[in-house]
Amino acid sequence: MARGGTIRIFLVDDHEVVREGLKRMLESVAGIEVVGTAATGEEALRLVPPANADVVLLDLSLPGIQGLDVLREMRGFDHPPRVVVLTVHDDPDLVLGAARLGANGYVLKQTSRDELTKAIRIAAADGQYFCPELTRVLASGPHRESSVVQLGDRETQVLRLLASGAGNKEIADLLHVSTETVKSHLANIYRKLGAEGRAHAVAVALRLGLLD
Repeated sequence: MARGGTIRIFLVDDHEVVREGLKRMLESVAGIEVVGTAATGEEALRLVPPANADVVLLDLSLPGIQGLDVLREMRGFDHPPRVVVLTVHDDPDLVLGAARLGANGYVLKQTSRDELTKAIRIAAADGQYFCPELTRVLASGPHRESSVVQLGDRETQVLRLLASGAGNKEIADLLHVSTETVKSHLANIYRKLGAEGRAHAVAVALRLGLLD
C-alpha cells in the first residue's frame, strides 16, 4: 500500500529511452514518485527490495532473466511489490501467465498516460487492471464451454466487482456483506475457475466469456 499518499514506482525496461520517458511522464503526475529503474531482470531483483517500491512497472522482454521469471522471483520477496506488466505483447497466453504469477495489471505500451496512471493506482490499492485492448483479446479467444463453470449469482457479482478493480472491503460495502463473506466467495470462485489469485481469476473469466 502506498505510504503518505505517494505511490512509489520502480521501472524495469531494457530501453533507456523508454525508462527515461516513463520517468518524466510519471513524475508529472501528482502523487507518484519514481524511486528506481533497472535495465535487466537481474538488476530489478537486486534493486527493487531496497527501493521499497509500491508498484513495479515490468516489461516482459528483458535480456537475461525474462519478465515472467522476474515476476515469479519477486513473489518470494519478504514484501512483494504490486506489479503492472507494461509491454508490447498482447498474447493471451502471456496475459494469463502474468496473471497466474500474481501481476496486478497488464497494460500495452501504446496506452495513454491517464490509463497507465489508472492501472498504477488500482494496483497500488491491490486491485487488478487489464487494459480494454487486452480484455477484448482475451474475450475473443477460443473459449472453453462456459457451462463447465457454474458460478452463483453472488459469485458472479463478486467477480464483476473484482474485474472492476474493487478490493475486498469495497466489494463487501457494495454488496452489504462482511469481508469474510467476500473472502469465502473468492475462495469458491478461485476453485471453480482453477485460478491462483485475483488477477488470474479475472483473466480466466474473461477467457471463458463469463464477464461478457
